[in-house]
Amino acid sequence: MFFVLLVSKVYADTLVVNKKEFSTYIQYSQFLLAQGETVVGPIQLLPVAKVDSILIKPTNKEVKVLGYMVEPTKENWVENLVGKTVSIEGEGRVVKGTVISVKDGYITVDTKNGVVITTLPTFPNRLSSSLKWQELMSPKITLKLYSDKPTSIGINMFYPVSGFEWDVVYNAEIQGNKVIFNGFYEIKNQTALRLIDVALFIKDNERTIKLYDKTIVEPYSSKVVNIDSLVLNYSKEIKVESKKYLPNGKVAVYKNSTFIGYGSLNNGVLRLP
Repeated sequence: MFFVLLVSKVYADTLVVNKKEFSTYIQYSQFLLAQGETVVGPIQLLPVAKVDSILIKPTNKEVKVLGYMVEPTKENWVENLVGKTVSIEGEGRVVKGTVISVKDGYITVDTKNGVVITTLPTFPNRLSSSLKWQELMSPKITLKLYSDKPTSIGINMFYPVSGFEWDVVYNAEIQGNKVIFNGFYEIKNQTALRLIDVALFIKDNERTIKLYDKTIVEPYSSKVVNIDSLVLNYSKEIKVESKKYLPNGKVAVYKNSTFIGYGSLNNGVLRLP
């Protein structure tokens, strides 16, 4: 038996942020499968997905992934308009319809009055679409699954994403014979994506640390999360005892609320200038 499902319900996703280069996004969707083969999709992935490296894992091990089809996005964003409804304004007229092709500086649009071929708009002309950026730029995947019986199934799709990274932010304030030490994780989102209700992790070598069960990651922003706050006895070199994982990093040092330079935390030893 063969069915095509065009919609899915999206549940909590997960972002595992690496220190540099590619991070991992885990996208979860749930479907109702018929007995036999079922095609589900198209499922929208993140625009920053690297679609040549997708790992697909059904939550039910009895469900088999027979194959999938990926619809990647084009490097030239205008080419992603093919099949979409757009409006082209300029020179006193408006052309609205479905884009058939974009080639050699020309755009072909199927309008209610017939096919129109025109040059790609340039300022002060305007090309617009009702689609959001993420809808326009997202690659899509369609899955072919097999089940011995009708079932509800969750699908986790793992894929690399670019534009996310993390670092540590440390500061230490010298107050007499004490040092007030604070550590933070800084998660950087260098994309236009706004992620809602994602489980957020960071990964440092083989260590994975959970920061949130559900959180919002705003576009072009840094999310700063406290690791630990400690009161230490002053010395030029201090062994920092913490139950939390403290990665190596640079430390901004203050004395009586005045910045005096940078120190470092290396292998659990705080060195002050």
